[in-house]
Amino acid sequence: MSDSTFQKLEQSYPNRIQNHALFNDAWYLFVNDYPPTHCLLDFKELPSTRVALHAGDLGFALLWIVQSVLIRCIIYNINQLQPWDIQLHTTTIGAMAHTEPDTNRMIAQYSDSNTLVISGKKNYISGGSDADILLLTARRPGEDKFTKMMYIPVKSLPENALQDINLSILPTIRHSSLTLTDFACNASQCCPVKDKELRKILKKWSLIERSLIGEAYIAFLCYLAKNIPLPDQDQTLNEAEELLSLQKNFSREQLENAFSDKYVDTLGDVARVLNITQKIANYCMENTNSLTQPIQLRINDLNLFNKIRL
Repeated sequence: MSDSTFQKLEQSYPNRIQNHALFNDAWYLFVNDYPPTHCLLDFKELPSTRVALHAGDLGFALLWIVQSVLIRCIIYNINQLQPWDIQLHTTTIGAMAHTEPDTNRMIAQYSDSNTLVISGKKNYISGGSDADILLLTARRPGEDKFTKMMYIPVKSLPENALQDINLSILPTIRHSSLTLTDFACNASQCCPVKDKELRKILKKWSLIERSLIGEAYIAFLCYLAKNIPLPDQDQTLNEAEELLSLQKNFSREQLENAFSDKYVDTLGDVARVLNITQKIANYCMENTNSLTQPIQLRINDLNLFNKIRL
């Protein structure tokens, strides 16, 4: 079952990045075999790592991590403190609307006891253009740190509130910005956990997200090392696989800490990851014309490393 799924995702990769209408079928195929979940410790190898390692799809890896960590783990953690009834199905795609510009940051204030009015901008939402729901952070007027989080069905947003953005990486999923002006939502959509406690939860799971993206990225390096005829291919692949094993152990330790409410960090062997990244990137730049089309379509994702830095 799983090997067939990854084989199909690998083979469909070129068509999917040229025709996003194929996204839903591919995503449903993936999550029907590997439903996003907060029970991440149940996996011997995370589906996000496997789809990067066997299908070379770093976009789907990142989207699965978002669904499991930034959506389901956060909602699970909140419900441990106070009930917040959000119904999620296996195929429901959520996105975290948190990253903001320095100006026009998201403000939420009550117009009456039942209505929150929200204005401001989020400048990067991973998977936002494919999402069914958003978890949107905001703050009270005059405050610097965010104090609230709302559950927003994407269908309820004004037309053109979400705008596609092109990152030139992760082409199998779509990213967006969000701009709202006096958008009204029901106060019942507001997370019951607020202020410092909410910030603590989001920080913890954001660090876990970065650790798991780092793991998926190293798995992606393994995929490239297996499929590109590097001069020292065996050595590079062995080094990447060793690094992946170390990052898996590290990520699991951090997950155990997160569920035990212990200290979490995202330290990884940045120097070794950078070395393998540069080795593969340099070879690709010098031998572009000899690369197969499927590899050419994937190599821009090497730039993800500069964004995560583990």
